[in-house]
Amino acid sequence: MTDQTERKRLLRLRAEMKKRRPTFRRENYYRLKRIQTSWRRPKGIDSKMRHKLRGKRKVVQTGYRGPKAVRGLHPSGRELVQVFRPQDLEDVDPEVQIAQIGSTVGSRKRINIINTAEDLGIHIVNPQIRRIETFDEDEEFVEIEDEFELLDEEDDLLLVDDEDLDEDLDDDLLEEDD
Repeated sequence: MTDQTERKRLLRLRAEMKKRRPTFRRENYYRLKRIQTSWRRPKGIDSKMRHKLRGKRKVVQTGYRGPKAVRGLHPSGRELVQVFRPQDLEDVDPEVQIAQIGSTVGSRKRINIINTAEDLGIHIVNPQIRRIETFDEDEEFVEIEDEFELLDEEDDLLLVDDEDLDEDLDDDLLEEDD
């Protein structure tokens, strides 16, 4: 029991440390568009960041790490296990571990994994199913033809329902034809 309370305390401590941890970004990432924000250690001879001067960004150090006992765990306190096949779920212990479906798994196999996990009582972190809508281009083209009709040059477009305006327009059109 004390192990569980200690683990919960460490998870709360890790969450608090994460709030206070700065976002580590690459030096001068804001100056050039080609430089990504992902962390790279500053190595320049006159680098202000490498010298850790005040007012410059923080540099990655071991003191920013979380507690060792809960390092790499899911926020729920369980261990994440990558799953790529329904057979992989047999090795997952539902008491201590939770499953995460790999990003390269397709929709059909993903559904099989989700159904197998429900039967075994295993929690899945990312149970979303990606659906790609398929459509027939010919049918869509037919629908567009049904929605819009081509207008002849002789047809009039009247957008206002007021009868007085309609009569005025008709009179103007008759005068123009003469």
